[in-house]
Amino acid sequence: MNEQLLEPLKFYEKTGKRLHEENVTAYFEELYAKSGVDGEQNRRTVGLYNKEMAIVKKTSRSLSWKKTFRVLLIIAAVIGGILALYGGFGLSESKPNAAIYLIAGAATLILSLVLIFKVLNPRIRETEIVLKKHQDEADRLRNEGWAQMAPLNALFDNTDTHRLIEKTLPELDFEDRYTTQNEAFFIEAHDFLEMIDGDRSVINTLSGRFSGNPFLFCRCRVHEMGTKTYYGSLTITWTETYRDSKGNLRTRTRSQVLTASVVKPKPYYRLRTFLCYGSQAAPDLRFSRAPQHSEQLSEKQRNRKVEREGKKLRDLTEKALSEGRNFQEMANTEFEVLFGATDRDHEVQFRLMYTPLGQTNTVDLVTSKEGYGDDFHFFKRRRFNIIESEHAQSWEMDTSPRHYVSFDLEQARRNFISFNCEYFKSVFFDLAPLLSVPAYLEEPCASLEPPTDYPSNYTDYEHEVMANALGGNRFAHERTATEVILKTNRAGRTGEKDHVAVTAFSYAAENRVDIIPCLGGDGRMHGVPVPWVEYIPLEKTSPMTVAPAPISERELREHPYPQGTACYHGMVADVR
Repeated sequence: MNEQLLEPLKFYEKTGKRLHEENVTAYFEELYAKSGVDGEQNRRTVGLYNKEMAIVKKTSRSLSWKKTFRVLLIIAAVIGGILALYGGFGLSESKPNAAIYLIAGAATLILSLVLIFKVLNPRIRETEIVLKKHQDEADRLRNEGWAQMAPLNALFDNTDTHRLIEKTLPELDFEDRYTTQNEAFFIEAHDFLEMIDGDRSVINTLSGRFSGNPFLFCRCRVHEMGTKTYYGSLTITWTETYRDSKGNLRTRTRSQVLTASVVKPKPYYRLRTFLCYGSQAAPDLRFSRAPQHSEQLSEKQRNRKVEREGKKLRDLTEKALSEGRNFQEMANTEFEVLFGATDRDHEVQFRLMYTPLGQTNTVDLVTSKEGYGDDFHFFKRRRFNIIESEHAQSWEMDTSPRHYVSFDLEQARRNFISFNCEYFKSVFFDLAPLLSVPAYLEEPCASLEPPTDYPSNYTDYEHEVMANALGGNRFAHERTATEVILKTNRAGRTGEKDHVAVTAFSYAAENRVDIIPCLGGDGRMHGVPVPWVEYIPLEKTSPMTVAPAPISERELREHPYPQGTACYHGMVADVR
């Protein structure tokens, strides 16, 4: 095992970050050399393209100003025509200043039309010709750049990112997909909790093993039923009698805007990304903790927080002892406060897990600004662990080369390096709370090998990934007006092909109006209409097949599958 990983934050700061950037850069240069792309020629092409695009942008701005000025002149001509007509009619009726209106209006109209037709329109046509000429030349140069870069772009593969991380961290072993073997290992040896209930649909996975321990990054679309407040209004008027200051009876009309609201159910959808990790460490322990963003505190603020919260911990210890529970504050109050796993249910295993080194690593991690700071939830459920970080929610999980292929060699280089370094950073700091605990780096017992007979070729997780790759609209009910949650059920297998039933859950949206009684200022009750939307559950089940992809992702870019199929994670899904 890499001894440096015993202090993961220091490893990233002093070695991992630099080493990975070196590996990524070297790999790009290797592909570049292999491709035979003429870098100098591409730089000249891109340079000419940039000059043409600079002219295009400048010409576009000039054209926009000229067209705006033409609109203003058209408005002036219309105003001038109106003034001239007003002056003409005024003269026939001998109105004062009519002649001034006529002369000013006619002059404005004539001058505007002359400027439009004799000056602006010819210049606009000339500018449009110049713009088209330079845009066409820029397009030609761009296409030339793509042709020059084609040999290099063709060498990029969606597995590059994972292989580069494995080179930097040999302890990591990524798989092309979440395999049935990995799932069985999770279930048999790590108290796996099913993470895809009826309100979640898996849209992407990234799985493998770290030092032999299985892990799974999972991104789901989550459905939650909430409420929405709808508002409506009604304007009422009434006549009332009153006495004025002289004592005379008078009437006046009053008005009032009545408002009302109703609260109705509404479905909401969001993406949720989390890491699952299996380990034999502390096999009976359960706890949870939430992010506190301690990295945002100054040292003085952090010390005050530790002192303040430390008193609460001592009270919690005394209360637990009086109630016969086994919570007991550790000597390292800073760790206790900043980590905050006070709901733990096995003190002995918690202390065996969080050794002095584990405590120091964890405090360093949650107070450092090198990564993402303290932005993670940590749930331990016996041998099953879940990390859900804030940064992972915006992590670009898909490793398709579309993130960096370009017609510009330098742009491709920058994009390739930045994408892969940021990907490594996100993965590493999701693992970092686990790597901070030395026990999590221990390899699993050899006797805990999973079975080899599986009910399907692919997991339910991957079935849902493939269904979502095809798209919710492919399976949704025709009345669907919301996002779609796709759930799958195994329907059998034929050789390497899985037969799957995909059920799409969604809602139709029907406009409704509630009449809410409100008391008006006239002393009467009025019905205020409040429009709202009723969401009606829909369900539709369709067949899908999932099989191994006969071609690679790289080949797929040149030979895309026909409509009704999707290729992802080395599999192909078909609903035709």
